[in-house]
Amino acid sequence: MKDPMALARLQAIAALKKDAELARLAEVAQSRNRLKASLDALRRTEAPLDGSESGGQPVDPAMVGARLAHLRWVEAQQRLLNQKLAMVTADYLRQKPTAARAFGRATVLEQLVERQAEDLRRRGRK
Repeated sequence: MKDPMALARLQAIAALKKDAELARLAEVAQSRNRLKASLDALRRTEAPLDGSESGGQPVDPAMVGARLAHLRWVEAQQRLLNQKLAMVTADYLRQKPTAARAFGRATVLEQLVERQAEDLRRRGRK
């Protein structure tokens, strides 16, 4: 490209595009991490039904019923979170190549601008 200003403008646009794509990728990654953390938290809340916490004493049937209801709720929440995680992961996998391409273009244009500036400095010395 003969016009140094045009190349510099193109580089600035590519840098903006790179920043936007990387921000979008980071947003999707954060959402993905939040969903994973929620799933981990649900897995840690599962309560045992074997009566070990009552010191071997008989467990109240109402408590067993409540725990079973809680386990059903936990399973339903896990299914819902897994579905959301699958959708967000698909978005992440779609966004990643776009961000990488924008990053690569911005990097190449930055190198071209630097090379062009170096060439202009060399010509100025002659």
